Amino acid sequence: MNTNRSTVQRILILPLLAAALILSACAPKATPTSAAEYISTQVAATIQARATQDMAETLIARMTLQAMPTNTPIPSPTPTIPPQPTLAPTVAPTVVYIPPAPTLTPTPQPLCLKAVLVSDVTIPDGTKLSPGEAFTKTWRFRNAGTCAWTTEFDVIFISGDQLSALAVLDFPAAVPVGGTIDISVSMIAPSEAGTYTGSWAFTGPGRQVFGIGPDGKGYFQVKIVVE
Repeated sequence: MNTNRSTVQRILILPLLAAALILSACAPKATPTSAAEYISTQVAATIQARATQDMAETLIARMTLQAMPTNTPIPSPTPTIPPQPTLAPTVAPTVVYIPPAPTLTPTPQPLCLKAVLVSDVTIPDGTKLSPGEAFTKTWRFRNAGTCAWTTEFDVIFISGDQLSALAVLDFPAAVPVGGTIDISVSMIAPSEAGTYTGSWAFTGPGRQVFGIGPDGKGYFQVKIVVE
């Protein structure tokens, strides 16, 4: 587009320049009367022609400069900022209360062999005796288990002061479940003063030891004071 415009301008200028040269050539010239005048005339014509050419070239240069396209700044593209993603609202988790499982208390299973001390029939704990005095300790028991006691059961000494008693004695009679029995053991008080305690229990089939208390494994005692 700019090249075509420059060409057109040059085409329009050239006729003008030619016209200027023709006019300058057609201008009336005085006939030189001497050699000096002739030389002066030729120099003037040459200077005029050169000036005309220079004026034409200057005009062309100016028009060319005017025709040159102005650098139009290219706008920088505006950066596109991507839209920020919309965050979904955080939903608080629903807390479901789960009550603790109830603590189950195991039901105690009934014991086959278990005794309950009903009373001290003779020589309660703390009875005062003389040195070397013979006595009989008697306890009364109830069969609190689920198995009957037979005469195969024994009364045995466990620990403490044996007080001259036998270590093993047979049951005097059979005892049904829930029944009671008196167990008596012959003993002798020591010859020296002091407090003496002996622990005793029962044995069932297979020499299984049992006695009193919640678990049927507690021992029953004899406790005397020798003065």
